Order: sequence, then structure tokens, then C-alpha cells
Amino acid sequence: MCIRDRGRGGLATWPPAAVATVVAALGTTAFTLLVAFVGGLWAVIRWRRDVAREQRDRYWARLTVVFDLITAAEVGRREIGRNLAQAMYDMQKVPAGEEPAARVLAELFIEKRRP
Repeated sequence: MCIRDRGRGGLATWPPAAVATVVAALGTTAFTLLVAFVGGLWAVIRWRRDVAREQRDRYWARLTVVFDLITAAEVGRREIGRNLAQAMYDMQKVPAGEEPAARVLAELFIEKRRP
């Protein structure tokens, strides 16, 4: 170290290769953090989409069972189907995008109770 360099500190006294190494390490760290953030965001979005798909699948499975019961030849099974349809409609567990099926269920298959 020269006498002229005594007043200066920090990176000015470092060799250029060391400065380049530090800058490269900081750049790599920033890139790694960015990739980790984007990857985490992608995982959350995919998880929410999978959950929504599972909810739709369960809803359609229940709706299929209700339709099978409502259209059965036996009176008891039809009554059970209508009661299940009424319960599904009352609970309002309709996933987003499945409102038309719920409307068909309500308008065609649920008997309105008259006082």
C-alpha cells in the first residue's frame, strides 16, 4: 500500500479481481433471489389453480350423483335426489364458473315449497 492510498478506503484499495468477484457474487445472489421469488409465486399460483380444479371436480361428482338420483325410476330415490339438490342449493357451495349448473339444478329439479 502506498502512502498516497492511506486516505482512501473501501473498494479503492482492493485489487480489481477482488472487486469483480464481489460484484459477480452480489449479481448472482440478486439473480438467485429473483428466481426464488418467481418460483415461489409460480408455485402458489399453480397450487391455487389445483385447489380450484379439485373443488370443481368434487362439485361435479356430487352434482352427478344428485342428477342420477333425481332421474331414477323409483320414487324414493327421486325424493332423496330432490332433497339433496335442495341441500346443495341452500349451502351455496358452488365453485366459480359453475353457476349455470346450479341454476339448472334450482330451476328444473328443486320443487318450490309453497306455504
